[in-house]
Amino acid sequence: MRNLVIMFVGAGLLAGGGYFLYLQFDRSCADADCFVEAVQACEPETFRTQDPAGTGAEGVYRVVGPVGPACEVSFEYSKNSNPTFVDKPVTFILPPEDASEDGVLGALEACMTGRTGKYQCAGPLFDQLASAAPGYASLEYGGDGPLPCGTPVEVAGEPLYPMPKDGKWGYVTRDGDWKIPPQWDRVGDFHEGRAIVGGKRAWGIIDRDGNDIIEQEHASAVDGQAPFTPYSEGCTLANIFTDTSQPVFFIDRDGKAFWRDKRPEALAALEIKEFGNFSEGLAWFWDGDIIEPKYGWINASGSVAIAPEFVDAGDFNGGLAPASSREDQSGFISPDGRLVLPRKWTLHRAEPFSDGLAQVWTDAFEIAFMDSNDFAFHDVTIPAAEGGDPVRAKINAAGAFHDGLAPVVAEHDGITEFAYMNQQGEVAFVPDKLEGIALCDARSRPEFHNGLVRLVVADNGESCSNQEGYLDGAPAYDAAHYVYLDTQGRVTMRQVK
Repeated sequence: MRNLVIMFVGAGLLAGGGYFLYLQFDRSCADADCFVEAVQACEPETFRTQDPAGTGAEGVYRVVGPVGPACEVSFEYSKNSNPTFVDKPVTFILPPEDASEDGVLGALEACMTGRTGKYQCAGPLFDQLASAAPGYASLEYGGDGPLPCGTPVEVAGEPLYPMPKDGKWGYVTRDGDWKIPPQWDRVGDFHEGRAIVGGKRAWGIIDRDGNDIIEQEHASAVDGQAPFTPYSEGCTLANIFTDTSQPVFFIDRDGKAFWRDKRPEALAALEIKEFGNFSEGLAWFWDGDIIEPKYGWINASGSVAIAPEFVDAGDFNGGLAPASSREDQSGFISPDGRLVLPRKWTLHRAEPFSDGLAQVWTDAFEIAFMDSNDFAFHDVTIPAAEGGDPVRAKINAAGAFHDGLAPVVAEHDGITEFAYMNQQGEVAFVPDKLEGIALCDARSRPEFHNGLVRLVVADNGESCSNQEGYLDGAPAYDAAHYVYLDTQGRVTMRQVK
């Protein structure tokens, strides 16, 4: 049986970040192909949905019947974490050319994000979604013209670091002195003098004095995830959720929203689902549907700098950005869209450059790092133990380089270790081998920021409780606490419990 996946891009209609509904069995149609055939013939059929991701959402599709040459289809939740969505059908009209799996996907996505277009969306649920009051109405509007983005922002003052105390987060200097008192459930690092703060469902942005740039009142589609990106070249991206996700827009350092209600004329004809942050004056964008996305880049004036001719994209760094000409065919392009590195689209996947190095996949399971000319290293070197030789270890996973170091999960002789490696591909230190340090969970692969890295370690210095999830950024754990290490692996700050 083939699964037909309905993906609501940013719609956030299912709890816990689950956006996938798999069409499964029903007394009428037993598989997805059956229902698609019913749509094509426009013959009354039903098809029940379930959500295996654990969100508990359930619903049913129905072929209602013909409307002229088109076919009317409905969808209705029978169970949803948001009870206001239940037992409220949404209907849409599929023209003959859209009577397909992709057509059902596109039409339902349009209705669930409050749009209608040629699908003539209707019904109680659509009315509810389309009339939802925007949760960003309180943001000051900066306009729909050129963006105040695209240039790095230099900020005076010493770096500030998140630190928890008494169940709340605040910010300290590198000496451990409190600069902003603890008062938030979740926080992010400072970027360009701005930090994202908040809680599970309400987020805002502050300056270096702890003053609100954007009040803590905005939600994202995913619990625990902020609706803002870290600032880059003067702007953050906002993906705010009310009853549905709103179109993505930019916010400057003063908290003014740009392109919130209208995008520049050069972009009006594009179906832009998402933007990336600005990097070296350009920001990538995702154009088109969820089945065949296309990526390009814009400049701060709102013009298309690189046409959307790629199937994947990333940030520019050192004049290069990762891009894919087609699935599993990646490389690095210049700001004019030309492939520069390598000479052909031979990479399986690529990440942006940082500190002069980029993580790439030569196939689905082989990771390497490249510099701006060629491959720098394909594995990582573990220094020799006393009386032994250096060991070459396979890179199973890694993060980006910052301050000359990158996190890496290395495997050798059946042993897997989490470490930090230098730009020569040599292990600089292994946290678990430092005296008094027992790392609780390395899956997030924390990266350095402003010369330090923040880790969650065991209180007793030996082992962590397996009863807690250490990836959610909570300000307090029963059996663990936070430490900051410098690039030499030395503890510079430690949470006081």
